[in-house]
Amino acid sequence: MRIAIWALATLLMCACTHKRTPQVDELADSLSVSTMVGDSAIYGLACDGCTDSVIVLLPAKGGDPVTYDILRAMKQRKVIGRPKIGDNLAVMLNPENPKEAISVVDIDELKGSWVYLVMPKLREGVKQMASNKDVDALSDSVINSLMVPREYGFKLKRDYQASPIGMTYRSATTDDESPVVYPPLKRYREWHVFNGKLILAELSAGMSGKKAHVLSQDTAEIVFMMKDSLQLRFKDETRNYYRQQEK
Repeated sequence: MRIAIWALATLLMCACTHKRTPQVDELADSLSVSTMVGDSAIYGLACDGCTDSVIVLLPAKGGDPVTYDILRAMKQRKVIGRPKIGDNLAVMLNPENPKEAISVVDIDELKGSWVYLVMPKLREGVKQMASNKDVDALSDSVINSLMVPREYGFKLKRDYQASPIGMTYRSATTDDESPVVYPPLKRYREWHVFNGKLILAELSAGMSGKKAHVLSQDTAEIVFMMKDSLQLRFKDETRNYYRQQEK
């Protein structure tokens, strides 16, 4: 396994400094995200020479490494992540200057488990009981013990696959009897980077012989991403996530 990893790294370094071969083309294509219709981003691998002012990209579609100016993108916080040699990148170019990148997304750094905390709410009947001064059945301590936060979120995996975080498998009867209710969970199963934005999709259950189809889709602008934090701006809200440690 170590020999294979060393060989892969050597091949990538050679590709970033020398003329590409068909084998290198296949390697880059296998590591890149497939573009979708209407996607204007350029995909490829980060090469040696990336700094706070330039990105050196090995294009997934072929050709020699290309250097793009990212100075303005850095100032505007449009470089998402800290690209390292071999990282898969999505680069949006300035339509008036094809040598300038107006945004860069480190796709490999996006992968992982991202979560945020949600709080439950008292069911309507329980809320009325709690507000009734003549009823002592629900003390403040009891109510506080019910307010247990949960981690909601998603895991972004290879091959555009995603999985929800926060699902519970208790019986419906138990959930109905609970005095608190949690907000619904988005069950994302697929993800893509599209024009520098993050696309998250809920899919139908794939029946035997039938392909799953998209039930709903959310588009989020990636406001910023650090090692352990991520901020996404959806249509109706901006949400902060933290990276969940792998168990």
